[in-house]
Amino acid sequence: MVRVAACVLAAGRASRFREGLRERGEEPVNKLIYPVAGKPMVGWVVKRASRVADVILVGLGYDAGLVWEAVTEHARAPVKPVLNDPADVPMARTAANLLRRSRADVSLVLAGDQPTVTAETMEELVRAAREYGAAILDRGAPDDVISGDELEGHGPPLALDRDAVERFLETVERLAPERGSNSMNLNPVLRESGLEFRVVPPRDKGELLNVNEPGDVREAERALNSQAGP
Repeated sequence: MVRVAACVLAAGRASRFREGLRERGEEPVNKLIYPVAGKPMVGWVVKRASRVADVILVGLGYDAGLVWEAVTEHARAPVKPVLNDPADVPMARTAANLLRRSRADVSLVLAGDQPTVTAETMEELVRAAREYGAAILDRGAPDDVISGDELEGHGPPLALDRDAVERFLETVERLAPERGSNSMNLNPVLRESGLEFRVVPPRDKGELLNVNEPGDVREAERALNSQAGP
């Protein structure tokens, strides 16, 4: 039986979202707990991941207690916190902290600010990673299979089998002593890893949305309202 772990990136400061709320006269809270169509943003991610994963690992940093409370309220699978220390680390480091603890056959890497990714797409990413080793959501790639060098505008959601996880972790450790924090963002590490990714098409355009600013919330709600299922 294939064991799947969902690794949820939920550690960031989300400064742009907070500033946008401040400009609108709202309390500047962490975007992952901001309400989107009746749930905190991260609540959508973990609830949908619960239909796919045997365990959910959540990378925490800023506002860890508040984010964790939202996670435990909405997850329907076992959840485990993984706390960044220090809190302020690049996304690839958060991903590495989660992947080291995964021990699953397939690790599904999700972003806490992507509430519109459906469980069906998560399942397809897992299936493709089992067959090809690595899979990523298609954001306009020219081919069915793309190398890390071709990744532009990509990022979560993606899925990695055990071998791909090891290559990712090796790349993080190789780059960390030499590079600044920008090169330790997720995409540069994926490019350096040499992995090839099977691209999985989105079920609808709404799945491609990252909620970066308060104005994106309404678009996310429209996408969620048009999608079937929880």
